[in-house]
Amino acid sequence: MSRVGLQPIDVPKGVTVTMEGSTATVKGPKGTITRALPSVCRYDREGDTIKVSRESEDRNARSMHGLARTLLSNMVIGVTDGFVKELEIVGVGYRAELKGKDLVLSLGYSHPINFPVPEGITIEVPAPTQIKVNGIIKEQVGQVAADIRKCRPPEPYKGKGIKYVGEYIQRKAGKAAVGT
Repeated sequence: MSRVGLQPIDVPKGVTVTMEGSTATVKGPKGTITRALPSVCRYDREGDTIKVSRESEDRNARSMHGLARTLLSNMVIGVTDGFVKELEIVGVGYRAELKGKDLVLSLGYSHPINFPVPEGITIEVPAPTQIKVNGIIKEQVGQVAADIRKCRPPEPYKGKGIKYVGEYIQRKAGKAAVGT
């Protein structure tokens, strides 16, 4: 029994959810998201809430129940509040800046890295060592943040690189001197 799938989804004022078969379209103050949801689930609108239930009890329907509810819930949250991933740059001389629509990263390589910002994503640089990735689609925000982090992942000896805010980097000891 899916515990996540049983929870109702609250639809706030100003958000419209339309279902055509297994395709959902959610419109809100921040934009519009259209997505194909699993067709093994049924989506029932009851006033200001949506309940997701499965049509059968086979293995595929049970596994898709919680996923379908979470995808629809993330669509509603995305068009109302949006999603944010924050990154932190650690290292002497490492910095980020916005030039036009590109994020320019100086990460200790011989050249700066130009990271083009995808459509639907906004990137803020409040400080040279901080990056905020904003958007309405949760998967897209997470993927862009992961791609930025991949430019220079944090290394375990000094912790230099790009990491998520609040991420713990497990440190390793350096070389031990051999006694004579």
